[in-house]
This record gives sequence, C-alpha cells and structure tokens, in this order.
Amino acid sequence: MVVWSPFRFNCGQAISNRFVIAPLTTDASHEDGTAADDELEFVRRRSASGFGATISSAAYVAPDGRSWQGIGAAHEGHLPSLQRLAEAMRAAGGLAILQIYDGGRIARPDLIGEHALRAPSAVASLRPGAKTPRAMTADEVEGLIASFRQAASLARKAGFDGVEVHGANHYAVHQFFSPRANHRTDKWGGTLAKRMNFPLAVAHAVRDALGPKLIAGFRVTPFEAESDGYTLDDSKLLCGELAKLNLDYISVSLDDYRNSRPVGETRVYNGPVAKIDTPAESPVTAFARVIAGRSAVMTSGGIKTCADAGGAIELGADLVAVGRAVVVDPEWLSKVRSKHDASILAGLPKDEREIAGALSIPPRMVEYLLSRPGWIPRL
Repeated sequence: MVVWSPFRFNCGQAISNRFVIAPLTTDASHEDGTAADDELEFVRRRSASGFGATISSAAYVAPDGRSWQGIGAAHEGHLPSLQRLAEAMRAAGGLAILQIYDGGRIARPDLIGEHALRAPSAVASLRPGAKTPRAMTADEVEGLIASFRQAASLARKAGFDGVEVHGANHYAVHQFFSPRANHRTDKWGGTLAKRMNFPLAVAHAVRDALGPKLIAGFRVTPFEAESDGYTLDDSKLLCGELAKLNLDYISVSLDDYRNSRPVGETRVYNGPVAKIDTPAESPVTAFARVIAGRSAVMTSGGIKTCADAGGAIELGADLVAVGRAVVVDPEWLSKVRSKHDASILAGLPKDEREIAGALSIPPRMVEYLLSRPGWIPRL
C-alpha cells in the first residue's frame, strides 16, 4: 500500500512511511514554556511505534499569544527544552517537526494578562466568554512575523527537521485570513488579497529562517463553518500562493476528512452540533489539484485504521496525520502495521485514574481531554 511507502520532500528530507503524528495539545508544560518530563514521555512513547514523522504540540512564538500552558519557542531560554523535545520525537528514527503558533484573539487572559489580548482587529471570538482584543498596530504585526521567524531559527538550532506554521483552527494566522476576524484597512486586511498577506509573510519568514534543507509546512483550515467566513475557493487561492514559496507540505485541518468538516470556532463540544454546509468536492482533492505537486498535501481527521489512511490518499493526500487514535492507543501504528486491528484500543479508560498511567498521558492533558466531551471516546 502507498501508506507504507517512503516519501521525499522538496527539501530532500525523506520519511519511511506516510504516517505522521498530528500536533496534539498537551496543556502540560511548565509555566515558563519548557517541556515537562511527562509531556516528553507522552511524545516519546507514541513516536517509538514507527511514524515517519512527529509534529509537536504547537509552540507559542510570543509570550502574549499563549492559548494554553504549552511549550514555548519564543526566546533562547526555550532552546534546551526544544532540544529535549526533538530528541524525544525521534524515538524510532522518524523526523521531528515543530509546530509554531500565536493565539491572537483566543489567547488566554489568565496566561498573558487581562489587558494583553491583541488580534488583527478589535473583534471578539465566538467562543463563550471571549474578551474583545485590541487591534494590533502595524509595528506589532511586523513584530509578530519576526517572532515566527525567530521561532523557526530556534527550531533549527534545536535540531528539528522542520517547522509547521499553525495557520488553522482560528489562531492568529487564521484570524488574519478570516473576514470575520480581520476588519483592517491597511495592507494586512480588507480585500482577500490583503488578508493573504500575513499568512504568506509568515510562511516566507519561516522558509527563509530554516534554509533550503529543512521541512517547512503550513496547516490551514479549508473553509470556515460560519456563514460570514472565508470559503473553500478563498483558501484554494491562499494555498496556490503558499505553494509558490517552496513549502514542503500544506496540511488540511479537518475534524473528519471524509465529511470535510473543519472545527467551528465556538468549540462547544457538549452542545448541539451546528449544521455545516460542506463543499461538494473534498477539500483534500481541491487542494491537491491547486497545489499540483509543488508541495505535498497532508490531511487529518478520523484516521483510525489503515483503510482510513488509504482513503485519504485516494482523495489526493500524500501524507496522513493521526491524532485521536494515537492519543487513545500509543502503540496504534505498530498494531496497524502488524494487522492486529482487533487489539487497537477504542477509547480512554472509564476510570480517570487509569488514563495517565496506562497511556502515558500527562495529568494536565487528561484534564484538558476530558473537558471536551465527545472528542475522544471512552471505554
């Protein structure tokens, strides 16, 4: 099967198979943004099952852009932590990719300070209880781009094989592209072309900081579920421009690749499910056609079996990112490879006390996972 075949990126780096561990929020780092031991063990155990690459939990590039208590890539003081993380991610020889992000208007006030919330425009998120941010100045926008560049440089120094820009899931890069979040009238907003400027500037800065021999990826939400959001046609134009920057891959962020459902901004997991009008064509297929081989296409969402991964490849993906399945079963890939599907764990233990120890999940991450009812099944 194609999913077990090797793949070579534009930069020359190669992976042994098409399976990648998706970026998984742990919410379990130390307060200073350094990785905790149990967080490193969570990554090490899952990477050891033989994935072609592991993508880290998103690392914040600026202290005032933290959306959870996760790892940092904001200054030289984070370098030793990043080096330990890269080592843990290479437990079985796979590649280590650092995902980097900024929270923008969905940064957490308790982590950054009540008055530090800033975003493209003074427009609150749709998430319950969201505060209204202040609009960033033009100098601050340039400064945030420089922060992404610096984070990529730190990743290179730490020994990572590449960096993925988190341009999806309603964080700052996504916000600049969104007509709902970005009401600016300068070069960073207004028309669709201007709303693309920030994502493209960040991607260019990261590619430049990494140099030509490391992997540069970009994660994008293919369309917004909200009626006044950007469309699949909009994001196809963005991906076409991103592909011109010699990126190694573009990742399509979906809740389930078969249903073509992106994550809504509200993230009300225990409430009624909003009806989402999805495009007739799979975003994976649409992106693959627009990108036309200039970058690899990665997708995620609902990958539970080898057949699921094969289905994503058939739609046009080159790589498949596995998230929830590998949270539930750290040895998921080993079981899939040996065709022991019946032994794959189907959910987290009912007894919360068993989850952390049996599955090497940090206690803070257990709390985070259980705060999102229905996102991960329970036995």
